[in-house]
Amino acid sequence: MFNTNRWETAVDRAIREAMEGGEFKDLPGEGKPLDLKDDPNTPADLQIAYKIMRDNGIAPDWVAQGRELETKQTRWRAHLAAAYATRQQGGDWAAATARLGGELEKLNSEILSYNLKLPPGITHRAQMNLEREVARLNVV
Repeated sequence: MFNTNRWETAVDRAIREAMEGGEFKDLPGEGKPLDLKDDPNTPADLQIAYKIMRDNGIAPDWVAQGRELETKQTRWRAHLAAAYATRQQGGDWAAATARLGGELEKLNSEILSYNLKLPPGITHRAQMNLEREVARLNVV
């Protein structure tokens, strides 16, 4: 029913399995939009600005940048997986990791810039690490 991927965390997997098992059915407010008008994490000086943006269908810059980063991270991981697959078929792994490492440095710079723009109370996005990402491919 739900898409899974090799980067799914244990928490993501537990939530997905609970959803598939129907454990979230019939909760109060199910099917209704969330009421985010009084977000306690929004600083007082930004509440009016966020309300105006929300009323006009505009997302804060950091939200849009976060979506772009998610897309870039997914695309980078797909390129790494493809390079890893060709490695197993005799591809030039050293050249691929050098290229992907350079791309990852740029991506990590974007992640740092994104994290610096986040308002208080919003979790920062973790930097990516080539060795850790390759290790994930070895596990799958």
